[in-house]
Amino acid sequence: MVYYRHMEILAKTKQSMRETNKQIISQGLGLVSSAFVLVAGLAWNDAVRSLIGRYFKAGSGIISQFIYAILVTIIAVIITVRLNNLAQKFKE
Repeated sequence: MVYYRHMEILAKTKQSMRETNKQIISQGLGLVSSAFVLVAGLAWNDAVRSLIGRYFKAGSGIISQFIYAILVTIIAVIITVRLNNLAQKFKE
């Protein structure tokens, strides 16, 4: 009887360790993905700033900053909505 109880506890411990390992891997992948997203975002930041700088003269700083902010906000909203939709499909 004690042996079976011990085996039951051992099985639960193994299952718990598997779940913990899955969570660690999932979190690690999420962090790595976030790092790549940050790098890509910085690259796009420079690209959009250069594009806006090409079409607006140097003295229009505040106008070009607002245009930049609006463009980045629109892009961020579109990407966020699409990623949330994709995440919902995977949850179902």
